[in-house]
Amino acid sequence: MTHLEVAQYLDRIKLSDCHPTLAGLAQLQEHHMEHIPFENLDIVVGRKIVLDLPHLFEKVIIKKRGGYCFELNTLYAAFLKSLGFAPKPVLGRVWLSNPLKTPPRNHLAHLVELEGKTYITDVGFGGFMTRVPLDINDPAPIEDNVGMVRVIQIADQQFMIQRKMEKGWTNQYSFENVEISEEDIHISNYYMSTHPNSIFYTHRCIGKNTSDGRLGLFNNKISIRKGIKVVDKIRVELGLDWLEVIKKEFSLHLDFSKEELSILLKK
Repeated sequence: MTHLEVAQYLDRIKLSDCHPTLAGLAQLQEHHMEHIPFENLDIVVGRKIVLDLPHLFEKVIIKKRGGYCFELNTLYAAFLKSLGFAPKPVLGRVWLSNPLKTPPRNHLAHLVELEGKTYITDVGFGGFMTRVPLDINDPAPIEDNVGMVRVIQIADQQFMIQRKMEKGWTNQYSFENVEISEEDIHISNYYMSTHPNSIFYTHRCIGKNTSDGRLGLFNNKISIRKGIKVVDKIRVELGLDWLEVIKKEFSLHLDFSKEELSILLKK
């Protein structure tokens, strides 16, 4: 990225500067997840998800849209490189609903080496994901402002991110510290953005962190979370009210045609 693009990116996430340190990485992740929402609306209306960096920069930074993991973390990695970090991509298996079968590698995140340690950093995973970078070789729980999180080793070069909930530790996603190719990422992105079995293909998923929780919109249901507890749920009918919520609560500026909007708001 150019110096101007870096400045525009920093402005988008409400930061004036950042240094390639652990503190800087933590600050980037926190601000990114609070100011750039997770959203899959392009998938719902049938747009092709392109991981080309100029396209992602135009969509997320200039047009002030969000994206899902493959978009947000691809752009985030380019941003990290421009700031002096050296991110390495990893693919994760999502375990949120305790699937009976081993889930596919369908989530993108990155590892960063800092001060002789390896940290996982991620700005494209919703729900109860860690809000701070985690040292993958240190299983000790840490506080991330809304609760306790940790990463544990489950096999050789395989790790699981967990969050402590009321009933104990719950799995978020696992990943492997192995080399992956650009083609691996594109294959996973293609499946998740086009296959009818993907949750993102038909469901409208939007969310962003707040200073002490998270605001989420799944189809027409808003969930407001403080810490790990959902404190309120609100139903919003698809239509003008729904679009107003998108704009007001998530600061999303949609650029859809009338035809695309009719698809988006179809009940």
